[in-house]
Amino acid sequence: MNGWRGTWARAQITGVLFSSLVWIVMWGLSLPALVGILLVGFAAVEARKTRPMLWWRFGATPANDFQRDAILAAIVPIASLRGRHQPSVWIGSQLGGGHVVMPAPAVLVVSPELLRQVVSGQLTDRQTSAIISQALGHSQVYDSTLVNAADAYCLPWRIVQIFINVASQAARSIPLIGFSWKIRWIVFGLAAFDAYRNARWAALIAVILIAILSGATGHLETKWVRKRQNLGDQRVISEGLGPDLADLIQHGDRSLAAHERADRLHGAANRTRGAGGLTTVPSLQPITAMARLERRGRPERRSR
Repeated sequence: MNGWRGTWARAQITGVLFSSLVWIVMWGLSLPALVGILLVGFAAVEARKTRPMLWWRFGATPANDFQRDAILAAIVPIASLRGRHQPSVWIGSQLGGGHVVMPAPAVLVVSPELLRQVVSGQLTDRQTSAIISQALGHSQVYDSTLVNAADAYCLPWRIVQIFINVASQAARSIPLIGFSWKIRWIVFGLAAFDAYRNARWAALIAVILIAILSGATGHLETKWVRKRQNLGDQRVISEGLGPDLADLIQHGDRSLAAHERADRLHGAANRTRGAGGLTTVPSLQPITAMARLERRGRPERRSR
């Protein structure tokens, strides 16, 4: 695999193995129930871009005329989303803490908060376009049939991850739990030694596999998060909006990692400009989406 797919596939190893064990157990308990679940999952994957599934996944409802026009006016700087490529606009209430999702290049789901910032003029067109370009870079992942099929197959692992996240929040306030996790290698070592001494080879393989996954899962998932972020950043840079996203990042996050990412966005934009690619022409008075809509609604002056 090349591109993002290899990084994504490695991050799914734990989920696929765990979910496979769950499906095998369910197969032994009730084959008809397993077949029914698989058919529902297949139907959900095929219908992932329909109105019912967009509501189920993102709490999305179609934007009204005013909301749609405001968003479409704000993303005029994104050349690849103009004309025939304009996406349908949806307002979503369940975006996982984010403000924009593009489950497909032709489907744009924004949060009510982002819409409010666009309408009130808190975000300029270029800032809004930078945010949405980031999501556009992720659309190839969200729109992938393979990714959606894997997500449906790994549903048991996704449920476990929810409980792990909740437990992790509680564990931060209890030092003993964190210490127990750090000494897990001692436990794994003793279990492996006992299995080897008693010639329980199946148990030995299971212990080694669990030990490897306990250390590798978080690392692989972190690499996938970074890769996904890079996909979005590359799309922003290709649209000539790197400096705008960099300014937003620095304004909202003062961490060293945020400054490093902003520096990469500025540097990539400068290299692109120096190579004769897209150029960014700053405006002394940034045009907001509402200003663009008001301008569109004014009657044109005719010369006599």
